[in-house]
This record gives sequence, C-alpha cells and structure tokens, in this order.
Amino acid sequence: MPDNTSSEESNDGRRKFIVTSTIAASAACALFPLASGIPSVMDPATKETGTAEVPWTKITRLNTLPENGTPTKFEVILAKVRDAWTTYTNIPAGAVYLARNGKEVTAFNLKCPHLGCAIDYRKNTNDYFCPCHNSTFALDGSVTTENSPSPRGMDTMDTKVEDGTVWIRFQHFRPNISEKVPI
Repeated sequence: MPDNTSSEESNDGRRKFIVTSTIAASAACALFPLASGIPSVMDPATKETGTAEVPWTKITRLNTLPENGTPTKFEVILAKVRDAWTTYTNIPAGAVYLARNGKEVTAFNLKCPHLGCAIDYRKNTNDYFCPCHNSTFALDGSVTTENSPSPRGMDTMDTKVEDGTVWIRFQHFRPNISEKVPI
C-alpha cells in the first residue's frame, strides 16, 4: 500500500501557499486605492483656511468719485490670488459701486443678495435696480420694493481712504439668506 501521507502534506502545503499568497496579493491590491486617496486628504487646497483676513484691495483715487454721493461702478482686480500651489496676479474678482460722502466712502457689492444677479444703478430714478426680480434698492442699499424676494439689502464691504486712495475688503456673500455670510 503506497504512502499517501507525504502527498497529502505536499498538497496541504500547496493549498496553504496558494491561500496565503492570494490573501497577500488581495491585501496589496487593496492598499493601492487607499494609498491613492491619501494625497487628496493631505491636499492643502482642501484644508480649512480658518478665519483668514480678507486683504485690502486698491480701487481708485478718492477724487475720481463724485462728491454728491452718486454711485460709480468699478471692477475689482485682486493684486494676488493664491491657491494651494500657485500665486496669480491681477485677477478680476467682481465689481462694486462706490459712493462718496465727504471723505467717507461706501462700497456695495454689485451682486444682488437674492440670486446674485448684477445690480444696476439707475441715474434717472437715483436708485439701484435688480433686473432679475425687479427689486429696487435705495442709495443706502436698503430694499425699497414691497414684497421683494431679496432677503436683505445690498452687501457692503469695509472701506478706507489712505493718501487719497480708496481701498476695500472685497468679498462675496452667500445669496438668498437673511444673514450676510461671507463665502
């Protein structure tokens, strides 16, 4: 009678080797997708920036604004915009209306707080107008249309005048909510 013990042991050894190597290969294959996800978790573009201060942006000279408070529209060009790895210069970011009262300047974001449409200044009626929902805003930015869908008045921004130059802290705000929340 032949001895099958060594043959069975040999087959058991092969089975164990195949099972172990299959498990090891599967585990190694599972690590690749996991490892590829690590850079996206570590990516600085996805990290919270915290309460980073909004930089001051130069807009115009004070003497270019009418002294009677008539709003004037200006494009906002950010001197530097930095993403995770690259710094861009002179990037258009939006537009504002500036209104001068003596040496004080008020800045209103051009975007409507309702849905972000561009607000126009109407010289003939001396008010602001949103053509998307036919709402009007007073020169102080308050809503003047009865039953306006705009949840708040026009969004203002911090301004300062230094050495005859008007500076603002340009921001966009979350639309269609009653609070003025920066984006």
